[in-house]
Amino acid sequence: MRVDLKIKAIVEQMHGISYEFNDWTRANVNFDNLPLPCCLNVLPPAGQLNFKNGNVRDRVYAQIAFLDKTDFDFEGEENEIIVEKMKKYAVQFVYLANESRLIKILPETINYSVVYDKLDVNVTGVVLSATIEEFQGVCIENFIEKC
Repeated sequence: MRVDLKIKAIVEQMHGISYEFNDWTRANVNFDNLPLPCCLNVLPPAGQLNFKNGNVRDRVYAQIAFLDKTDFDFEGEENEIIVEKMKKYAVQFVYLANESRLIKILPETINYSVVYDKLDVNVTGVVLSATIEEFQGVCIENFIEKC
């Protein structure tokens, strides 16, 4: 059921971007040594278990950040180039995810926020806020111990 491993498998198909799965605080420390740009899959704060047709699917409320290095004292126009580049990674991720048959991104319209200087390392990027659901569920009987 590990949705994070499915997200990682999708990001690994993308060229020129590394992957990190962590909370913002630990990612802040790790970003000192990570190759950039990077996809940060933020530990989900919550989710849902979707029960249907004898299967259960994990549905997580996700934040997926696409971040790249920027100058400490950046100019807006130069920084916007990085934001647009990170949006392209985000679009590629959503496309690959929905084509993967591993997970699907919900809803069809996905909110994003732009981040500047969120970490100690100077990064800029976009953070997608979406619900991610496993494409194929796991049979509920796999979770029930036999008596």
